[in-house]
Amino acid sequence: MLKPPDPAPQPQTLLPPPSALTLWLCGVAGAWLMYFAVFLQVPQASLGNAAINALANVAPLALLAAGAHLLIKRHVMRLSVPAQIISHVLIGSAFAATWFALVTLALALVSYGQFDLSGFTGGAFIWQNLQGLVLYWALAATTYAVRGGRSAAPVTIVSAPPLERYLTRKGDDIAPVHVRDIIVIAGAQDYAEVTTLADTHLVRMSLSEFEQRLDPQRFIRVHRSRIINIDHLDYAEPAGAGRLIAHMTDGTTVALSRTGSQSLRALIV
Repeated sequence: MLKPPDPAPQPQTLLPPPSALTLWLCGVAGAWLMYFAVFLQVPQASLGNAAINALANVAPLALLAAGAHLLIKRHVMRLSVPAQIISHVLIGSAFAATWFALVTLALALVSYGQFDLSGFTGGAFIWQNLQGLVLYWALAATTYAVRGGRSAAPVTIVSAPPLERYLTRKGDDIAPVHVRDIIVIAGAQDYAEVTTLADTHLVRMSLSEFEQRLDPQRFIRVHRSRIINIDHLDYAEPAGAGRLIAHMTDGTTVALSRTGSQSLRALIV
């Protein structure tokens, strides 16, 4: 008997991810529920009063949080790190003070004919402003955590080919340097001192920047301040304590760190 064919697999229906507006409304509703539960603990508080007082706190908070989120995402994140820190201190203080003022106004409007702008005093004043600061920093942290969102452009990492040659000055002249002729590179603060088969010259590039441009199959960082080209390595000898000394073909000797010695030993086959 012929076995009947298996039924074709049914495509799975994937639910679309929630929109940013949906998440925002859920967050506002959650905040309102928490404030509602708190106001229910007030002596002689009715369900209606608790609901209105919770809304008077959460509605200004939701509007301020939306504005602060856009401000951070569109402007603050583009600043330097020190400028971002200063901006957050200033915006956070303004956020807390504005929320306090708006909550005071909202509570006065819903005070059933008793329009009172006296607001909070004493410990309640301190607590209300502390809430504002804490909520702002939570908002800022969340904005940084989800920056870019689901509409962020894809990032393509392009690997640049290893450096093969560069130009350097020799007096008033400009001459090419072939990377294959480099023997040793030594760090000299913001410069790199390059020893080649022909001469020694300075390159306006730090050792770490130079290392990133070189072929890792030929150039090894053997010390915090030294890179060698193993094509010009004559031999290496033990120097004790797990270290090596590299002897280059031009007669230069380079003391290797423990990490550099391990990197060189890793090439032994």
